[in-house]
Amino acid sequence: MIMPACTAAKTPLTGMDPRVKLVAIFGFVAVVSSLASLPILLAATGMITGLALFSGLGPGYLLRRIALVLPFTGVVLLVLPFVVPGQPLVTLHLGLLSLTATAEGADRAAILSLRVLTAVVAVNTLTATTAFTDLMKALRGLKIPEILVQVLEFTIRYIFVLAEEVRRMRLARKSRCFEAGGSIFNRAAFRTLGQLVGVLFVRSWDRGDRIYCAMLARGYSSGAIKPSHRGLRLGDLCWGAGILAAAVTLRIFESGAVQIAFLR
Repeated sequence: MIMPACTAAKTPLTGMDPRVKLVAIFGFVAVVSSLASLPILLAATGMITGLALFSGLGPGYLLRRIALVLPFTGVVLLVLPFVVPGQPLVTLHLGLLSLTATAEGADRAAILSLRVLTAVVAVNTLTATTAFTDLMKALRGLKIPEILVQVLEFTIRYIFVLAEEVRRMRLARKSRCFEAGGSIFNRAAFRTLGQLVGVLFVRSWDRGDRIYCAMLARGYSSGAIKPSHRGLRLGDLCWGAGILAAAVTLRIFESGAVQIAFLR
């Protein structure tokens, strides 16, 4: 069963207790998601990016991870300036259609993009510096309901199982001189895609049933897994507190700036 490996270098963050790291990173994301000031959001993005680079993650790795979410968020970021009312910024004439982007919409799109960017970098820093099994142990150590942890664990594991099944099916078709091509709207291509999905579903169901029976034969029981962690170290707590303190400091600074502007 193929699982993603930890890609970060040996740094204090990689050796941090997973429970502390999990609380610190998600706490940082939660606080930053409440920020609404562009300069402060830029500072938060710079902080988490610096932490990622310090942890041994290269710029290329981060850019590839950010590119994965662009299809989901890019459309929203492009449309948002044209749907939020406000002061006109630029007008696009597309034949009979005119689209006007507003300054308020562009500002909101920039805020949303920085929030998403910070969250993506933070989560990838967490997953790249922590082994998957350690993350699951950390969730159990934080008293997350066992059924939720197991659903998350099996879901992530079986993504790679399904990917392996698709790879084997493609290899089998290629060995039979099958040539892919054509538009998805082509009838033959659409029928082939439907057959692929159907066979994948049947194989996945059969393989999942066999794996579950094998787990039962080895004494598997829901809720029987007990987390095992070493004691918390002072250094881990200091690192976790520092990450949270950075986010809270930015939030306090933003609140103070808002109050000063309001008094003026």
